[in-house]
Amino acid sequence: MTSIVTRIVKSTQLRTPMIALCGTMFALSVVVSTTASADIVAFDESRDGDASDNRFAPIIIALTQGMNTVRGFSGQSSTPDIHDLDYITFTIAEGFQLDGFFVQAASVGGAFSFVGLQAGPQITIPADWTDINTPLLGWAHFGSSTIGADILPDMAISPGSVGFSGPLAAGTYALWIMELDASEPHTYSFGLSVTPVPQPSVIAIAAIFGMAGTRRARTSRTKSVTETVTKPVTKPVTGF
Repeated sequence: MTSIVTRIVKSTQLRTPMIALCGTMFALSVVVSTTASADIVAFDESRDGDASDNRFAPIIIALTQGMNTVRGFSGQSSTPDIHDLDYITFTIAEGFQLDGFFVQAASVGGAFSFVGLQAGPQITIPADWTDINTPLLGWAHFGSSTIGADILPDMAISPGSVGFSGPLAAGTYALWIMELDASEPHTYSFGLSVTPVPQPSVIAIAAIFGMAGTRRARTSRTKSVTETVTKPVTKPVTGF
């Protein structure tokens, strides 16, 4: 009995620091995951001036961690019969990703406006492109019905585009924003969500340590039971 109790105490002592370690790592992961960045206005056409109308020289904006607001006007321009096209380029830094493209606000002509996305610092096709197949990574229509929605998944599977899977990785990209109704200015506001690329989860690491500790504890208990069951019982010798 003494040996069994000793083994149980040792097994408990083994698990206790492991449980403490897992708890500490879990608490650390909660602190890290709840750290948020404030929303940033990366570009506001009414504040920063007209976005570029030249697809070969888009206006350059800086994105940082958090929700980056990009807002402007499209449709009517100062030149008759010429649409106001907006071309914007941005870079996702190493260690980060673009995991959301939200329509924050939209005032469009008709049912929707258009936004296209291409890898690289330029849009390589003209605004009057008619072929369904394009070099764009993706595109989407947006309007009042998509306000509040993340259209990045729609871009990823848009017909005729190159397509992509999951968040956009580090690199340089270009946006093409267009409204065909030139009778009046129309507005848009997008929220581009930039987040750190997930690292190996401390929770997963804690789970690995926890499973290892549990396995050791089970092995210890099994060994204790086996020794108790298989140990021969010595009886006093009595006379016949």
